[in-house]
Amino acid sequence: MEGKAMPRNASGDLRNSDIRTSGIVAHHSADISELEQKLNEANFMSRFMAATSTSLDPQDICSIASRHIFDFIPFHCIVFSLADEFGLPTIVFTPGTEGDGKGSLAKGHRPSRYASSSSPSRANVQMVKPRKTGGARISLSLHEAMGTVQIYFLPLENRIFSPSLLAELTSHFTRILKNALTHAQVKELAMKDSLTGLFNRRVFDELLTLEVSRKELMPISLLLIDLDDFKKINDTFGHPAGDEVLTSVGKILRDGCRGSDLVARYGGEEFAVMLPATGPSTAFEIAQRFRTRLASTSFVFEGQNVRMTASVGIAHTTGTKRDSLEKLISRADQALYRAKESGKNMTYIYTAKSLDSITLPEARQLASPWLKTA
Repeated sequence: MEGKAMPRNASGDLRNSDIRTSGIVAHHSADISELEQKLNEANFMSRFMAATSTSLDPQDICSIASRHIFDFIPFHCIVFSLADEFGLPTIVFTPGTEGDGKGSLAKGHRPSRYASSSSPSRANVQMVKPRKTGGARISLSLHEAMGTVQIYFLPLENRIFSPSLLAELTSHFTRILKNALTHAQVKELAMKDSLTGLFNRRVFDELLTLEVSRKELMPISLLLIDLDDFKKINDTFGHPAGDEVLTSVGKILRDGCRGSDLVARYGGEEFAVMLPATGPSTAFEIAQRFRTRLASTSFVFEGQNVRMTASVGIAHTTGTKRDSLEKLISRADQALYRAKESGKNMTYIYTAKSLDSITLPEARQLASPWLKTA
């Protein structure tokens, strides 16, 4: 059956009442479509906020955010350029294909064909076209100069985010990244000595305990380093002078150690260095380099040139079950005590038989002591 034709006036035009009715229906459909979009965006933001709040690692947060944004509106590429405080390079996620055919995100390098954008310090949202693609790019500038998030779409994949969603997305992402940064800063303060920037004793002991249990790193050598007559610096020139010495010693140790070595301020004027996969011979050479560097460093306080020396005690693991943190520290401490008692500015290695300075085979032939150095 054919549908009934809509009534028309004498000239054949639709009646005004019917036009108004058609307009109302169209407007009602638009309202429903807008309501559905708002509901979808609200559900997305709820899931997005819950998911990204589960981590305090900035890189994990970016990964989680990428996956949820891609599930909501697929994109070609998303680029996170975070502030320098995060210590991360530019992070790029692009959709990939897994065996089950579902979209995945693979981290990669920033595509060179995309135009760079400025990063204003305040929140800003803009839609621009990347070079040579014809697609669109949504650029979110996070609050408090936290960085930028850029979402790229191919020409046939242009998507529309409502301004309210983009604003909410920007605010939440800024907030969660700020929390992560604050957490990292508090964690670092709890782990580091505020004066030298080295690990503190608690963290050093914890990490050393873990390393001692890893047999593949054997042997492990431990250096305990104590500044000679440091109290005289504080008594003569004041504590600021003492702080300057400690800061310089911390830098000398960092510069003189390898990337895998662990350096800590162990307390007061005492420092500790853990050397993984390092025997006593190499440990001794490292200790000697440190002592030489320190002895050649001149400090100027109240117009006076002041030089410092240090005594070093070394102990190393034997690769047996008897190795423990307590024993390793005790042996290094005994070697350090012998260095102090023998005149300071010396290096001693703890041996199972005695605390006497030992010699290398070639040094024994020359009757030249190996560890006892002036």
